[in-house]
Amino acid sequence: MLFSTSVLLDSLVLFALSLPLAKLVLDRRSSHFAVLSGPRSNNLLFGKLREVLGVVDNFAAVFDRWISEYGYVFKVPTGLGTNRIVISDPKAVAHVYANDGFGYLRQNMPKTLSRALSGHSMVSADKEDHRRQRRALVPAFTNAALRESMSVFYDSAYKLKGAWDVLFESHDEVTIDVQQWINNVTLDSIGIAGFGHDFRSLDGHKSPVSEALDAFLGDNSFRALLIFAFFIPQLLNLPLKQLKIFRRMKKASSDIAKVLLENSRREKVYSDAEKDRSILGLLLKGRSPDTNFKLLQDEVVGQVSCMRLFLFAGYETTAISLSWALVELARHPEKQDKLRQELRQFSGNDPTWDQVVTGTACPYLDAVAHESLRLHPPVEALHRIADKDDVVPLSYPMKTPSGEMIDSIFIPKGTLVTTPFVNMNRNEAFWGPDAKQFVPERWLDENPYPSKEFSGYKHLYTFSDGPRICIGRMFSVAEFKAVLSVLIRNYTFELPSGPDTPIGIHKVILPRPKIADEAGCVLRMRVRQVTG
Repeated sequence: MLFSTSVLLDSLVLFALSLPLAKLVLDRRSSHFAVLSGPRSNNLLFGKLREVLGVVDNFAAVFDRWISEYGYVFKVPTGLGTNRIVISDPKAVAHVYANDGFGYLRQNMPKTLSRALSGHSMVSADKEDHRRQRRALVPAFTNAALRESMSVFYDSAYKLKGAWDVLFESHDEVTIDVQQWINNVTLDSIGIAGFGHDFRSLDGHKSPVSEALDAFLGDNSFRALLIFAFFIPQLLNLPLKQLKIFRRMKKASSDIAKVLLENSRREKVYSDAEKDRSILGLLLKGRSPDTNFKLLQDEVVGQVSCMRLFLFAGYETTAISLSWALVELARHPEKQDKLRQELRQFSGNDPTWDQVVTGTACPYLDAVAHESLRLHPPVEALHRIADKDDVVPLSYPMKTPSGEMIDSIFIPKGTLVTTPFVNMNRNEAFWGPDAKQFVPERWLDENPYPSKEFSGYKHLYTFSDGPRICIGRMFSVAEFKAVLSVLIRNYTFELPSGPDTPIGIHKVILPRPKIADEAGCVLRMRVRQVTG
């Protein structure tokens, strides 16, 4: 008790001493924010922080309203006299993410959250530390290295097919919670392709990792924790119930990595690792199939931490993307039929890595994948903090409250910057009048959208951009296409009440689709086998 009281008193003293300095900094920023308009605060303590951090289910709708009212650059109150800048202007976003990890850094809260899940790794690093660690991982994510993963994706997809086919032995139609099965497919795939470890989720096996992920998806209290952690990131280091889930997964993935590491150490010629074509196996061998790049053993050990986060991020984002794709194809049965017709050419085999990645042999599959990623990016927004004073150029000159037209904005050091990628991906000015609709054909036709100022993967910010662009994006896209191609070739998918079935959002950190009137993260669909 004495220790707790002492810590509390010290904290209060430091807080009191910091107030004059904080006021000085806030006054400096506020003077520059005067040129920006934005929504008013309705909460002294938190302002609009719940909306900004995406802990509300209608994040995209809220930001659409703000962008419509205040333009592509505006300020949002985030409590205790603070503001952050929200930008969706293409040139401004390209500028910020071209300097991602150097001029603009991750905030303390997401860094602390990353460390809670994966320890110190590339994900929580910035500047030269991030560049060095990323350079060590790149050889395991080249096309040549990832080509080996295609067989894993198909094996998992056909394992799912085998489990579903049993259900159809006595029924023509089965109602299935497709999201739970998609979770199992992606977890098993990333376990084998990433770690050389089969979690056997499709066999009904409950591993410590799968149990931790299931518990995490069912715990909505984590969203409330994020709000408080924004002000006090150290909360994420406490032994809280919500964080025990992360620690269980961290230990389980560490145990898997240690086994692989010991195998490579015992065999000086890496005979075990030679048979292991997983991403971690390639790192343990210290080279990529198409390069002479060598890794020091201690560098490899350090990247095990990053692989833990790759496990969580790769599982979660790909499962969400596949679930949303099935929702959209069930909403648009004519597009589902069109995709199935294209995939009939692969009735006796499967699309190869090159066919999947380039999209030349299956352009509509490519279009469906990218349209789903555009409309439903798993990560709705990213947040950065300016590490130095900066002048950010604008694509669209803006009018200040005083009536002055400006073509750039000054961002002081320490300013928090939010980029709502989901709104950029759906903005009619950038993607045309049907931007909020599921239209895969936009990727096939000559299209004046989006603006050439858009950078990112396929002009999307779904995987971010710049030096911190998602290193596993091609892994995710290839898995998405491989699994979807198997499912659509073999089954038809309908929503319970037809195409107009209301779809809600289940959000812990990322937004998952769910049947609106069902409790929990449930996505039931009526599934039939394709015949003929």
